[in-house]
Amino acid sequence: MISILIPVYNLDVNPLLETVFIQASALKIEFEIIIIDDCSTEDLPEVKLWNEHENIRRFKAETNQGRSNIRNLLVEKAQYSWVLFLDADTLPYKKKFIANYIDLIKSKPNESVVFGGLTYDENDLTIDNTLRYRYGIKRESKSLNQRMRRHPYTALLFSNTLVKKEVFNKVRFNPSIIKYGHEDAVMAWDLYKNNIAIRHVDNRVIHKGVENNELFLYKTKLAIENLLSLYNKGIINKNINKLLRYYERINGLQLCGVIAKTYEKQHQSWELKLMGNSPSLLLFDWYRLCYLCYLNENLKQLKK
Repeated sequence: MISILIPVYNLDVNPLLETVFIQASALKIEFEIIIIDDCSTEDLPEVKLWNEHENIRRFKAETNQGRSNIRNLLVEKAQYSWVLFLDADTLPYKKKFIANYIDLIKSKPNESVVFGGLTYDENDLTIDNTLRYRYGIKRESKSLNQRMRRHPYTALLFSNTLVKKEVFNKVRFNPSIIKYGHEDAVMAWDLYKNNIAIRHVDNRVIHKGVENNELFLYKTKLAIENLLSLYNKGIINKNINKLLRYYERINGLQLCGVIAKTYEKQHQSWELKLMGNSPSLLLFDWYRLCYLCYLNENLKQLKK
């Protein structure tokens, strides 16, 4: 009936594995849990349960595949007609999390893609992760009504998404995305182009992987670098990314050069504020836009 797919990279998957295994087992359904370690660089705790139960399968990639390709590989190994993507640093919010998806599969068999939503635990907030936590609460943790009011494709995150396998195989994650960032947005755009509908439901997971501010800023810059690369290759569209829409306006007004110089002068002071106790998401948005312009100007110089 359902294949639960969990990519792992430098994270202990045991809390999630144990939770979903207990929930699925209680339903007396056909299920499997497939875990692929994407060539983690850290020593991780041994994956429990996998050698005790035949419906838990574990693999380890010999080389790092990236967030897109590892998900494609997970689906290739799945045997059931529905696949549920879960990130290793999440936990179900409800005790009937798996049951809710099974009920939906039975009652709405013609659905294609279902996103259950994401939330955060206030107990995970520390003085070191204020920026990541605030970004998660304000930008990612949306109620069902909020997600339904927005463009349904822009709210999609594959940290908690149920997909009919035959539908997934028509689109798949773009295999050319190797570097970090925006693979979900590209997938959402490809679903939109193929006229594949997305259903939003209230069946959230808790995102437990709240990085510290320094690491989050580092990963943010990596994601923006990848965003510009994907944009220049025509892989991602501005309609699925607000940052790109502002970037196009600024670039059209030939203001990227001025903003890039502002980034050079101010980025260190901005970063100090963003890593403080009360970071501003408006400043964070401005920081990201300035960095995108800075990258664009550097790219122009390299082409000369």
